[in-house]
Amino acid sequence: MKAIINKVNFIIKKGFLHIFGARVVNKVIQFVTSVVIVRLLSKESYGSFSYAMNILQFFLLFSGLGVASGVLQFCSEKNKPEEKLPYLKYSFKIGVSFNAFIALIIVIFVSFFELPVKGSSKILSYLVLIPVFIVAYEIMETYLRADFKNREFSYLSISNALFYFLGALIGGYLFEVYGVIAGRYLAFIFSISIGLKYFIGKAKSIKKAASLIKRERIEFLKYSVVACLTISISQLLFLLDIFLIGLIIREQTVVAAYKAATLIPFALNFIPGSIMIFAYPYFAKNLKDKNKIKSYFYEMQKYLIFLNLGISFVLFVFAPLIIKVIFGTNYMDSLIPFRILAVGYFIAGSFRIPAGNVIASIRKIKINLYNGIISGILNIVLDIILIYKFGAVGAAIATTGILFISSMISNVYLFNYFRR
Repeated sequence: MKAIINKVNFIIKKGFLHIFGARVVNKVIQFVTSVVIVRLLSKESYGSFSYAMNILQFFLLFSGLGVASGVLQFCSEKNKPEEKLPYLKYSFKIGVSFNAFIALIIVIFVSFFELPVKGSSKILSYLVLIPVFIVAYEIMETYLRADFKNREFSYLSISNALFYFLGALIGGYLFEVYGVIAGRYLAFIFSISIGLKYFIGKAKSIKKAASLIKRERIEFLKYSVVACLTISISQLLFLLDIFLIGLIIREQTVVAAYKAATLIPFALNFIPGSIMIFAYPYFAKNLKDKNKIKSYFYEMQKYLIFLNLGISFVLFVFAPLIIKVIFGTNYMDSLIPFRILAVGYFIAGSFRIPAGNVIASIRKIKINLYNGIISGILNIVLDIILIYKFGAVGAAIATTGILFISSMISNVYLFNYFRR
């Protein structure tokens, strides 16, 4: 009992409550924002907006060449600011430049191609500068994590979510879908402005920070790009569903219904995600101590299984009430996909997310990449087959099945790694 109390006191002292509390507030605000958007927009407009955002996420799969992941890993490993700041400086240079290139590609894309869901191409054209804002914000936020500034990280995260909520509420009410887009831009502008305040004291140090030598740049980019590819393939699990529903079925209302079904199960990933945000730097710092990592991982996973089992049970049983109250009776066609994805949440939150993060923290990033490639290929095959046969329900089955396969691969690898 005393050991448990000591562990609780340790994580509280190190800022876990700031992170978890901020993530709870953040995700609640984000979820409420999503519901507000659903309620303010017509089902057709919401379908077009969701599809445009989905296509934008495809372009963002390679956001910043993964430099945010590189900042988290390499800056977490370093102890002194003068060792961390060169990586921060280099990540801004690479990340912002690459995402400016992505913005240019989006401009070319919308100029020559028409998306299958009506109205989504025009919406995507208004989102063209989002990639530049995203990478700047993510690098700031990630550096605060790697520097163990958990309180500052929490405030910045909440600010971004709150600004988007206000922007979406006011903008959506006044100007419908284009007001929501304007709200997204304003949220990033205000959040980045707040983030810059945390770095003002470091401005001179960042400017004077030594440049990374060639070996360090190659090592940093190699890790970042592999992490980027791994995360990108993982994100395909959540992006391909809506993309293929729009491509195969081509109905705004079906896209809207499936998107609504995903909101709560996917949003709840913030629970294991919050734990990993706090724990990741500690795993990274102890990457050479296999016994310590093994002990931390299995203890963490044990509690996650019990917690997520209860959450998934509630979602599954009370799904009809949840959908009626939050989205309205117009979205009852989301019921079956919602229940299937509730099971998927248990799998992802208990096995996939913690194992994948621990594998990355010990620099076995290629395992995640191989896992992602296998899962990505299977996901495409299952999505095409099951969406043609069962529509949105098939997409939910495919996603949950791939989450199970991916979880098995990563957890079996860690089991064998700890035994060696």
